Amino acid sequence: MQSNNYRILFYLSWLILHLFQGATTELFDDEAYYWVYSLFPSWGYFDHPPVIAILIKAGCLISHSEFGVRLFPAILSTLAIYLTETLLVKKNPYLFYAICGSLALAQIGGMLAVPDTVLMFFVVLFFWLYKRFIERTNYTNAILLGICMALLVYTKYHGILVIIFTGLSNIKLLRKPQTYVAIFIAVLLFLPHLYWQHINGYPSVQFHLFERNSETYSVKNTIEFILGQVVLAGPLMGWLLIIASLLYKPLTQTEKAFKYTLVGFYLFFLLSTLKGRAEANWTVPAFIGLIVLSHQYLIDHAKWRKWLYYSLPLTLILVFTARILMIIDMPPKWWLAKDEFHQNKIWVNDIKRKAGGLPVVFLDSYQKPSKYWFYGHDTAFGLNTSRYRRNNYNFWNVEDSIISRPAYIAGYRRVDNYYSFSKVMIDNTKICQIKGKEVSIRFRTVSPVHYLEYFKKDTYGNTPIYLTIYKNKTPYKDFSSSIILKDITRPVQENIVTFTLDSLNTGNYAAKFSIGTCVPRRLTMNSSEFHISIQ
Repeated sequence: MQSNNYRILFYLSWLILHLFQGATTELFDDEAYYWVYSLFPSWGYFDHPPVIAILIKAGCLISHSEFGVRLFPAILSTLAIYLTETLLVKKNPYLFYAICGSLALAQIGGMLAVPDTVLMFFVVLFFWLYKRFIERTNYTNAILLGICMALLVYTKYHGILVIIFTGLSNIKLLRKPQTYVAIFIAVLLFLPHLYWQHINGYPSVQFHLFERNSETYSVKNTIEFILGQVVLAGPLMGWLLIIASLLYKPLTQTEKAFKYTLVGFYLFFLLSTLKGRAEANWTVPAFIGLIVLSHQYLIDHAKWRKWLYYSLPLTLILVFTARILMIIDMPPKWWLAKDEFHQNKIWVNDIKRKAGGLPVVFLDSYQKPSKYWFYGHDTAFGLNTSRYRRNNYNFWNVEDSIISRPAYIAGYRRVDNYYSFSKVMIDNTKICQIKGKEVSIRFRTVSPVHYLEYFKKDTYGNTPIYLTIYKNKTPYKDFSSSIILKDITRPVQENIVTFTLDSLNTGNYAAKFSIGTCVPRRLTMNSSEFHISIQ
């Protein structure tokens, strides 16, 4: 069989496996959440930019099923592998297929409808257009590169790092006017998302840069990140591919960009473990460089290649086993825990039966209401309390539709008059005065106009605004204020209140504002984190 026929067989098999797996495997928790994104078209979302929502929406127009949710991410992940092969200077197709076959994440994760899958495609498309740009630096290629740069960041914020590291690898680009045209196009296209961030108080910036940080360094985070990178690039030959890619000396400007991006991502997120936990998948954009650079090194090192070839059958067996376990719902064993890919319809139907047709509210989860919505074909709400974190359920109008109505609280009971006010945003927080344990705080409340009518009623208006104090990211104590919702009479209102924090010892504390709900001892999270120092 000619090599071109092998190529067709490889890519066709890759795509068919993705589509089959995607059609026969229940949704991953985050996939269900991104599916709910697609129901609320927007220029932005709390956790991520909107590209994943657009692709899921397009797929569900074809089929409202797991297949539809995953259709376009599966196609784009296959195209990403194909475009990566075109970037090889020296080509050994069988070595390239072996490297791709050794990356379990690319095989299994390539069908998931998550931003990382789509990001892989736009990263390789960026490098493909970048190669064209430096070979023929003209305004047409500059415009195309600028469009791709915008799509890169519209997919996931990490995409900006690909652009930065590529720029650092080729500083001479700053001398060319076409470079600034590309940057201008990218910024211009990204303005709608920046405007969305602005009118919503920059929630993504607050969350990703500040709220995820840990108060103390943990060496466990660093070790987990390093081990995670080896497993993510394998699981068996990750160490070999990483070492090979680091040992390879780039021969072209594009390969230099790969090297800067690879090393840059590893170092950037390794350093980020000093501030908190870094997810292993955050380095996915480095995978393009990992594949290309390791291929270029192994093509000249036969002994290293043999290790890869010898391990490939075992890797494929492990991947095949994982695929089967994801599709088939096997009884739990001591070595096999139940996971989010199975039995979703069972627990969803159980809750639907208990709810008896009422709206369902889940506490402290964005995954559960999203799964319930997808498999139960019924709207659900995720109430984010001070014990959890904010997400996009703080922004969607789902909460509005159930206030003052009977509702079923999953894991709790039916309530005849549901209320919570997650969409009241408290910002512009400023500590005005601290006298001993008395703290005066100025803040602004931003409330939806239609909430003001609720605040006039005793049932809702007597609900206090609380100050929730945290220790090590865990709620420690709630302090009630003298301000109740009835005192909020304008959509945007400046307030000042004094809290007496008698039970707190001397020290520094993280704090957030919260508001009472119909569920006892469960308060909504209504502000970003700020800090209070008790002397």
